[in-house]
Amino acid sequence: MSTDVFEVSDLTLLWDVDRELLKRLRIPIMVAGFKITGNAATYYLKESIEDAERAFRLYSHFFPPVTTVDGDKFSIIHEELWFSRTKHLYIYRGEGTERLQGYRGVLSPDASAFLYKYAMNLVRICKDLGIREIYTLGSVTPVRYEGAVHVAFYSDSHKKIPEGARRIERRGVDAFFIEGEDALLPGFASASGIECYTLMAEERHFLDLRASITALEAFREMSGIDIDMEKVRKIAKSDIEQFEKRIKEYQRRLMDSSSATTGTGERHRIGSSIYL
Repeated sequence: MSTDVFEVSDLTLLWDVDRELLKRLRIPIMVAGFKITGNAATYYLKESIEDAERAFRLYSHFFPPVTTVDGDKFSIIHEELWFSRTKHLYIYRGEGTERLQGYRGVLSPDASAFLYKYAMNLVRICKDLGIREIYTLGSVTPVRYEGAVHVAFYSDSHKKIPEGARRIERRGVDAFFIEGEDALLPGFASASGIECYTLMAEERHFLDLRASITALEAFREMSGIDIDMEKVRKIAKSDIEQFEKRIKEYQRRLMDSSSATTGTGERHRIGSSIYL
């Protein structure tokens, strides 16, 4: 019986497809999702493409100690690069780094250093595969929702932004910040000669998965990639309805909590919580 044990280091990469074959395909564009909205968008996109194949899996002991579920299969949390020969597109799903900050809260110096190393290694892979454009997808919660997509350019480019989108520009101290891997990957990639853009769709509320569809539509328009948005919407429909149901339930509970307050400011205990 084999005594070998699967080991995970700070960056453990397992290729599912021969790397030299991928280089010969000369696929020029990669879209990546790291936060919840971006991960949802890249998942729906991957599921909508019939010839999507997995290129590699990336594991790290910096990712939170959780498992992911696919049907009845459980696996150690990891990230994946997918590709489509017909669409000439790479799709990167960054679930590990998405959960890293949420799990640990404020990033430690070690975790922050890991994100820099992680981003630099992804850029090396992108350069080796011949990727010329990178798009990261995400979301932002505005003070006033208008349904716009905010686009960040990481280098000089004359690429036209989608209709109704807004280019992110720094304006004094009230600057628009992009954090974490959403910023590091395109930041390092653009410094290495790859055109990079971040597309952030406005959310109506936290976990507004409709924003993932909006971000994908903007990506389709800006990149020129042929995406069947009708198919994407059908795949996303159930998730969107479930999340919006949860949001309404959460809002109802908040209203119930508010109604527990009396006119005299008396405290009412409900379950294990105290409401003023």
